Amino acid sequence: MRKIGLILLFFTFTVGLAVAQAPEDKARLAAEQWIVLVDDGQYEQSWKEASKIFRDALSSPDWQKKAETDRSHLGQKQSRKLKDLKLGPTVKGLPAGQYVQVKYQSSYANKKVALETVTAVLEPDGNWRVAAYSIN
Repeated sequence: MRKIGLILLFFTFTVGLAVAQAPEDKARLAAEQWIVLVDDGQYEQSWKEASKIFRDALSSPDWQKKAETDRSHLGQKQSRKLKDLKLGPTVKGLPAGQYVQVKYQSSYANKKVALETVTAVLEPDGNWRVAAYSIN
């Protein structure tokens, strides 16, 4: 009986954490899952999983071409570390909404110091999806 009680307590605690997750954390998770697709060369899938804003701005073939070109110049990813999270209603060049800019300090084989920005937007269905991506 005690074992069942511990399992129920663990389940309740875990569900409570998921429900209480901050918007920044949900957006960061969406950004991290998305950028792994890009790292793995799954450009078409990354386009499909991006926000409507992203998909309306760039067709799938155009995104694939851009991503392939950019990534071939950068070379293999060496490292990526979270640098900053910024929550806000506006991002330059994007319509008003609820955004989180996730910034990473990254390193690639051909670019040792890079700043990647993955901008996630809260969509009407309640899910965070990538609205923009840049690397400098």
